[in-house]
Amino acid sequence: MSMENEELYKNLVILLKMFKNRPYHLAKYLIENSALKEDFARNISENGKLKGMSEESDAPKQPIYFLDIAKMNEHYSSFSEEIKNFEKGKTPEEIESEFNKKLDGLILSEKYEEASRLRDYMEKNKIKRIK
Repeated sequence: MSMENEELYKNLVILLKMFKNRPYHLAKYLIENSALKEDFARNISENGKLKGMSEESDAPKQPIYFLDIAKMNEHYSSFSEEIKNFEKGKTPEEIESEFNKKLDGLILSEKYEEASRLRDYMEKNKIKRIK
């Protein structure tokens, strides 16, 4: 993590702590200050799992604890249904080809974080990388 990212991380944690127990205020603050990338905001808005939950009854009653970062990332990435929709109704060969094209596009667009997530997903699901 670069020095700039460390400072951002530290200050973001402080900001989030300021909104402790006030999720409505935090949500409003983030939206009004354009803090969410368009893709992330769209995934939240269109997410089927989240739409099926009510604000009070289905929200976790206690904090969710994770044993490691990988488990946390796995849990939160499950809210994004983009990959599931991407694979729907396709043969393994089509999936492999399309994932490789998407990965190449992300690399060319210099979207390295997204590319690494896609690469990790491909490795986890034994989807071959075509070079």
